[in-house]
Amino acid sequence: MRSPIGGAAALDGIGRGLAARLRRRSWPLAVTVVSLVTGMAYCLLWGPLVRHTQSWIVPWDIWGAYRSAHFIGWGDLGNVYSAGTALVTFPGILILFTPVAMLTGTFGLSESFPYNLPHPTTWLVLGPFEILISCAALFACDALAERLGVGRGRRGLLCVAEGVALWNVSVIWGHPEDAVAVALAVYALVLAFDGRWNGAGWLFGAALATQPVVVLMLPVILALAGKQRALPLLVRVSLPSLLLLATPLAAEFHATAHALVAQPNFPNVDHRTPWTSLAPRLGGSGQGLKVAAGPGRLVAVVLACAVGWWSRRWRDRPEMIVLAVAFTLALRCFTESVMVAFYVWPVLAVALVVVMRRSPWRWAFAVGVALAVTVCSDFRLGEWAWWGSVNGGIVLLLGAGIPSRLRRPLPITTNVADAAPVRDHPPALVGARP
Repeated sequence: MRSPIGGAAALDGIGRGLAARLRRRSWPLAVTVVSLVTGMAYCLLWGPLVRHTQSWIVPWDIWGAYRSAHFIGWGDLGNVYSAGTALVTFPGILILFTPVAMLTGTFGLSESFPYNLPHPTTWLVLGPFEILISCAALFACDALAERLGVGRGRRGLLCVAEGVALWNVSVIWGHPEDAVAVALAVYALVLAFDGRWNGAGWLFGAALATQPVVVLMLPVILALAGKQRALPLLVRVSLPSLLLLATPLAAEFHATAHALVAQPNFPNVDHRTPWTSLAPRLGGSGQGLKVAAGPGRLVAVVLACAVGWWSRRWRDRPEMIVLAVAFTLALRCFTESVMVAFYVWPVLAVALVVVMRRSPWRWAFAVGVALAVTVCSDFRLGEWAWWGSVNGGIVLLLGAGIPSRLRRPLPITTNVADAAPVRDHPPALVGARP
């Protein structure tokens, strides 16, 4: 029988450990609270107080995915791509939405689907939920920055900059799946640096099942893993998506394959790029013109594989691996046939982590560039002006993350204010060569 004193000591130890973890993540916690308060205030008050309208400002994009989550709650996973909700991503985010959808449906709260309502009461529950799950990316990037030895002060600045950029994804556009997927993939990268490949594989698999854009990161992680770990890692990465997609493919193969392969997008609604004319046309005209973004995205995947092959030489350089990951995420912005403002966020989030290892003028410059790209992405400019300014900013941000001397790695030190030490190289990677 356990002694009461021993049990109290164990609880006290758990409490101290939790408190230490919260202190280490105090900046992400603070920015999460600010994001939640300002995001919901903007949605509910900006229209009446600033625009002098009675409507809430709620992101339209989120309602199709939220409606699809109802189908999972009703036991109809097979029809999520054929239900007319315009779902084109993997179903992982729907799993997160399903309990909330069942709750709001039970209480009869209104939704802006298929028509845009001025006051969709579901947003009072869905809004805070999707903002909070999006902020998981803040914790992941902070953990990665800590793993690279970034000091507490710079990590605070990083969290603020990441929070501003993330606000555009969750509050303005309503796409938490991008943030959640990047968060899971970044945590998988942290585990990979520590040689914990089983956990890294399953986490990355969950990220891929949430938003397939993170597949661009996979070649670099495979290069980090090496040949012997590559196959088991691929199995763990692929299994969650295969299990989730098996039922839709069996039940509605044509609709599911069309959504996932063609990836319809609207160039006259979103932002045209120099590659729009090369994308296969799916029909429609005017605002309803649709092109297939999927085939063009294969170009980014092929280029990401080349980056992964090149990054083998950096397996003992964590900061260069992270920079390579940021570059692979940038490939989507460079090659996409139709761009949307929130597409730029993943590369900004990861690249800023690397830049925080550089000199003060570099990270100050990079933060300014990242915020400028975020703001610029929401403006309607000409095709070349928008594409050139956004991608030019991304190139500048990536360039700021390149070390002055590629052959001499910067020492990764530990901030004495942090609770946990950060090693220069993880044991599993020291001395590893391709």
